[in-house]
Formats: sequence, structure tokens, C-alpha cells
Amino acid sequence: MFGLNIFKSSSSSFYDFYKRMVKWRESNVYPFSYNLPSTISFPDYFWKDVIGVYKDTLKDGLERAVSVFWVDGELVVTSIVKGDEKSVKSNHNLNVKYSPHPTRRGYLRKEVYLNEKLLKRKDVYHKNVPKKVVVEYLFNMHTHPKNSNTETVSYSFFSKQDVSSLLSSGAIISGLVTDRLWLLVRTSESPSSPVLEDEQISVETLKDQMKFTIYEAEFNNKAIRK
Repeated sequence: MFGLNIFKSSSSSFYDFYKRMVKWRESNVYPFSYNLPSTISFPDYFWKDVIGVYKDTLKDGLERAVSVFWVDGELVVTSIVKGDEKSVKSNHNLNVKYSPHPTRRGYLRKEVYLNEKLLKRKDVYHKNVPKKVVVEYLFNMHTHPKNSNTETVSYSFFSKQDVSSLLSSGAIISGLVTDRLWLLVRTSESPSSPVLEDEQISVETLKDQMKFTIYEAEFNNKAIRK
């Protein structure tokens, strides 16, 4: 069974984690907790996008829904303000175009469009252009603004609804952006429905009672298994 295969190292790049995630989904299995890496590293441009979403939330105090895609070897992060149903439905309209570079010989211009609007652009050497364009949805995240009714800075954690959404969707990962990044990974031992109420949810209860694997990452650093 694929789930028995483990990471060769206790640390993993997200690219390696992504490849393993694809195979888990293709095999319709969830990972064993002891097979998951102790740390996961992300590229700098991913953190730039995550910090941008965090700052937007900090500025207006509105929760955002975030989608993470794999686009020809790159992580792409998109976000919309929660409650805007039209934006939620159109958020997955992501595509990639390669065209001859106007000034650089031997290069093509790669452009990523979200809902027909240019999201990212970079130059790619012609030998590095993939034969097949890959645009794949990976997982959802959301942001939480600061709690306004406390004297010290604090953020709410995953809710029962967050956990329920992850379990019912069949997804492997869900993410939460506060003043750091949290990743909730469903394992082969996780139940099919929540067994905890909101007031009972913590890192410890999600690990011990729900059998999730949890990662915490300060911005621009590795995600560390809790």
C-alpha cells in the first residue's frame, strides 16, 4: 500500500510533500502519522503571498478564504474575502500561458492568470518549458483576524466547522493563517466526523483525539510538526 512508504528524510520540501500528496489522492488513502516529515520547507515566494494575505486581514479585520494551487512547479496562492460567493465560485479559474519573449532570445514568458487577470509573470528558458501544462488545486486555507475582545494580541484556532469541512471534503490538508501558518493534516486514523466542540479544540486534542498531524510555521520559516 502506498501509505506504507515513508519520507527518506525527517525534513521535506513542499515539492516532495506535494508529490507524495498527489499519490495519496490517486490511491485514495490518507497518510500514516508516523510517515509524515518533522518539518516542511516552503519557497520564499510562497511566504511573500501568505504574508500579503495576513497583512490584508490585519488591515481590514476580514476573514479570507485562500486557495493554494500547483502551477508548473510553483505554488500559487489566491484569496478572497469570505462571504463573497461569486468570488468563491470563480476563484479556481486559473490558467497558464507561455508566449515568445519579446526581448530575450531563447526564453518564453510564462503568465499565470486568475479569472482572466494577470496574477504572475516570469521568464522561462525554452528548455525548461514543460511539455504539458499542470494546474492543480492543492488545498484550502483561511485567515483569522485578531481577537478584538482581549487585552493581549490573540487569534482563534481551528473551529469545529473547519475540522468538519476538512473531513467531509476528502482533502488531506487544511491551513490557517493568523500571525503564523498552521497546517492540519488528516491521517489514516482520523475519524470521519468531528468528535470535539469548539471549546475543546486545541493542538493537543486535535492530535490525541482526532489523530491529526499539526504543523506550525512562523513566517519565512519551516513548518514544524507539533
